Amino acid sequence: MSKRNLFWSLLALALLASAAIQFVPAPALVIPAALPAQQREAHRLLNFEGIDNFRDLGGYTTTDGQQVKWGVLYRAATLAESSKADLHGLAQLKLVTLIDFRSAAEKEKEPNHLPDPTGFKVVEIPTLDEGNKAMVGEIMARIESGNFDGFDPDALMLEANRQFASTFTPQFRQFVHSVLEANGAPIVWHCSAGKDRTGFAAAILLRMLGVPQDVVMEDYMASRGHALDARGSQLLLLRVFKGDEAADKLAVLLSVEEAWLNAAFAQIDASWGSFDNYVREGLGLTEADIAQLKATLLSTSATGV
Repeated sequence: MSKRNLFWSLLALALLASAAIQFVPAPALVIPAALPAQQREAHRLLNFEGIDNFRDLGGYTTTDGQQVKWGVLYRAATLAESSKADLHGLAQLKLVTLIDFRSAAEKEKEPNHLPDPTGFKVVEIPTLDEGNKAMVGEIMARIESGNFDGFDPDALMLEANRQFASTFTPQFRQFVHSVLEANGAPIVWHCSAGKDRTGFAAAILLRMLGVPQDVVMEDYMASRGHALDARGSQLLLLRVFKGDEAADKLAVLLSVEEAWLNAAFAQIDASWGSFDNYVREGLGLTEADIAQLKATLLSTSATGV
């Protein structure tokens, strides 16, 4: 079978599967905070139909023995493909704020599908705006041409994470102050895949709350499988239609690596001297602000709510 015929066969199967799914009732959304404490960890990844990598950050233990509350801090990928069932599920979370880190180009191409009325405030914090547009343009051009000479996706992501900790400090300052303003009420933040901008935001917030760095890294790396699984069909079609090199390069960009987050934290130390200085001078948080975050987002209860 030719590559062209294989491509159309795969596409036809995908469309057929999609059509069949429409007639299969969606399972009820499982909300970790509503479960007994011992069952929550297994359901940290919420079972939305069209929203990938939607995770509850509850249950992480801090260095002083407290726990991040369940049902208040959520991280996610784009909500552009939310199903009708997903919209109902979002309402059950009682969100007060949704933060969107995507660039203008990303939002124009894939606008979020949200409840109407939303029932929560939407805060747009474009991060990597022009840089994202240029990067996507370069990637598409290289895929079309098949020329990847000098293109290093790992180096690209290392630099992006350094920029999160330096160039884009105002954006992440707005993020943490939005969390502060929510005052312990449920909030979700997302980008496109829910792994880079979203991952850095989750990492700095968890670290401010006192979650150990190794646990922060575990949460960051949990996006690897979720992000790649969500784009598995696209990668397969790209591999068939454009070749292994194109698919392999894109797979790197769709993944996460420990080195990327480490580069961001190293940049924080280089730019601000220490993480505490970054929080105080870069993010503009006072000791009272940090105390408020801990008081509203942490629990001393074994149930973590």
